[in-house]
Amino acid sequence: MLSITYFYRKLFCRKGYGVHSPFVFDLITNVIEEKSFYYSYHDISLIREQLIQKKRLICYNGKQINLKKALRKYGISKKEGEFLFRLTNHYKPRTILSIGSSGGLTPLYLSRYDSNVECVTLESEPDLFDLAVYFLERETNTSHIIRPCSYHDFIPEKISIPEQIDCIYTGKDVGTNALHYVFAQCFPYIHDKTFWALAGIHSSPERLQFWKEICQHPNVTVAVDLYQMGLLFFDPKLHKRVYKTIIP
Repeated sequence: MLSITYFYRKLFCRKGYGVHSPFVFDLITNVIEEKSFYYSYHDISLIREQLIQKKRLICYNGKQINLKKALRKYGISKKEGEFLFRLTNHYKPRTILSIGSSGGLTPLYLSRYDSNVECVTLESEPDLFDLAVYFLERETNTSHIIRPCSYHDFIPEKISIPEQIDCIYTGKDVGTNALHYVFAQCFPYIHDKTFWALAGIHSSPERLQFWKEICQHPNVTVAVDLYQMGLLFFDPKLHKRVYKTIIP
């Protein structure tokens, strides 16, 4: 259920009003609020429909669950995915790490802006991993790498992560305890132009507390609370502040 905070932001925290940072104003007006149509939206929506129409049960967290329900509850939504596409299309990262796959949807949204971008995807659920492999193998991008991997246990050196990561995404199915470990593992690969998207920052009190703590990290400069997800930037030239808006 959406909270009063969500509806308040939908009404009053839009269009960059009151934002004095040129960097954040550009992010809001040219990424978050952008209304352009991209062909990739249509292409990935067709793949989403193929996933949803698969009337099958999958094993998720050790339990049997309908695939459509699993994607709706734990996967990336159409609105969030299209925002990620605009985000990467705007900042043009060359190396991407997606922790969680949503059956292949997440790496598609993150990397479709360029067929040569290097994207490494980790998926801890075997059934979602198999679906992701099925769809990613049909992409023209031969730089997609996907690994079945526990988010608690992955070691970057063993999964072909490059020396620097430009973009990191952590899905809402990554547990709060794992998020601390993921941040510690990824931190050596972060640089001034890295940005990090974290899904579901308001989905639980524990996750919101993690978000608040990570915003205070000395290397985090700009943080943007989008309600559905959070964005972190690490550029020391930016003034340290947390902004609040929403994905329309």
